[in-house]
Amino acid sequence: MLRYAGRRFIWFLIGSTIFATFIGYALFKAGLISFPDIQKPQRALNSNDHNRNKRIGKIRVT
Repeated sequence: MLRYAGRRFIWFLIGSTIFATFIGYALFKAGLISFPDIQKPQRALNSNDHNRNKRIGKIRVT
């Protein structure tokens, strides 16, 4: 009986994890929750012309 209860508990943990992941993903996509942005490198922060070499089709815009 203890083995049966342990097996049910493991499946409960797996199901709860999948359910919580789905709910978190839905809330994130809906914009209701957000995570801190990854910090940009200092070199990118100091650069004022980060779009200088932007390509549009075969034409390079400078």
